Amino acid sequence: MKRVSIHKIIATAAASALLGTGLLGNAVPTLAEQPVLSRSSAIGVETITQAKPAWSIPLATFSESGWPRTAAIAEEGRVFALIGSGQLAAYDGTSGKRLWTFGHSLKPLLTYDQGMIYGLAADGSIYAVTSGGTRKWASAIGAKRAERITVTGDTVYVMQNLVFYALEKATGKLRWKVVKKAEEYYLAGYPEVWETPDVVLRKYYVDGVHSSSQINAFDKKTGKMLWWSPDIYDVLDRRENLVYVTPDLFMRDDLSISYVSIYALDVKTGKIMQQREYKWKPQVTSQNPSGLGGNRGTAFIDGDALYIFQDDIVAQYDFAAYKPDNQPVKRWNAPDPNQYFPLYKLHEGRLLYQNQHDNSIGMMKTANGGFLRTTYGVNVVQTDLYGNGLYLGLADGTLKAYDYTTTKPVFSIRAGDGNFEPTLKSGSMLYVRSGGMLLAVKLPASLTKN
Repeated sequence: MKRVSIHKIIATAAASALLGTGLLGNAVPTLAEQPVLSRSSAIGVETITQAKPAWSIPLATFSESGWPRTAAIAEEGRVFALIGSGQLAAYDGTSGKRLWTFGHSLKPLLTYDQGMIYGLAADGSIYAVTSGGTRKWASAIGAKRAERITVTGDTVYVMQNLVFYALEKATGKLRWKVVKKAEEYYLAGYPEVWETPDVVLRKYYVDGVHSSSQINAFDKKTGKMLWWSPDIYDVLDRRENLVYVTPDLFMRDDLSISYVSIYALDVKTGKIMQQREYKWKPQVTSQNPSGLGGNRGTAFIDGDALYIFQDDIVAQYDFAAYKPDNQPVKRWNAPDPNQYFPLYKLHEGRLLYQNQHDNSIGMMKTANGGFLRTTYGVNVVQTDLYGNGLYLGLADGTLKAYDYTTTKPVFSIRAGDGNFEPTLKSGSMLYVRSGGMLLAVKLPASLTKN
């Protein structure tokens, strides 16, 4: 996770009463085919092949927290979207033929899981509809401001700021409801949830000596709170019965000491089972006498590879084979931190960055440290990455498609409006959302490989 002010993080989460941003702002639908990257940005022209949409439809547009938004997901070679006055409609993904409609006055929150679409009705009910358009159940829980629906195992979790619901996936029956209050020093709840066989974890933003995040652990069957762990900066990974976190060292972090701490917490008790420290020596240069700076002390895990951003160096460690004072497997010089910030993702052997001035995407090759970047920036407002396809939505209403491997442009399409939302993909079809419209585009073979 990018190390930004926790106040900024929680402001985004709270304002999302509606998150990701792509990654920023709205409650983004859950897709079976998840993008590697989906990022919206606030703020030159190439000549490439102009594509035409195979079909298009107007979407229902909602205004929440001052931002217009739509609701659509792409699954099973179909598109499921809210249209008109809030009807859920299904379309054949290739031809655009409408297959069925369901309900009315539905709200812009959709999630898909194993042939079922889950959504939110105007009265706060959560509904489940089959991919064939048949209602399976509706649960009147009154979650009118729900921010996210997450389906895991046999449970449907609904997050609404400080209210947390768990429903039976098969019937929609309410298992439990947890409400946290401001007088208990809770300020907001994050929309993410992690589940183990017996325990459910959720992060909250809380007040105290200083405001910070904490993890609460709940019994999966009853919702009873089992433990809580304060001052958590980030959840890195969950393996077996352990959850790995980095602590929030605000007001305690000594900049003269260069290290990252990682705690392994027992998911059933919250007890610290292991505390790791990854240390490094700052690289002193004539331009940087202290050796400090960059994206200092942030980290993420990909498989058994732990990546730590160490001032102007990126270091990779073997996460599965920790020992005190162990050395990195690889090290690379990081791109200029005044130009690029890390996106904490690895794709096809490249660490992803974004330029903080023109929003172009940078890619550092882990094989040799070489750095590539997209040639487009300045007006990029939406970035999505699926497999070998990198898609940039521009403020002038144009979507540019690039080959991720070569960074060469492949095609562009005029969407007509610069208000892009996260782009969807299913199979060989791409679905562009902009200005209340959904445009379907047939992708060339070079962009469909994963």
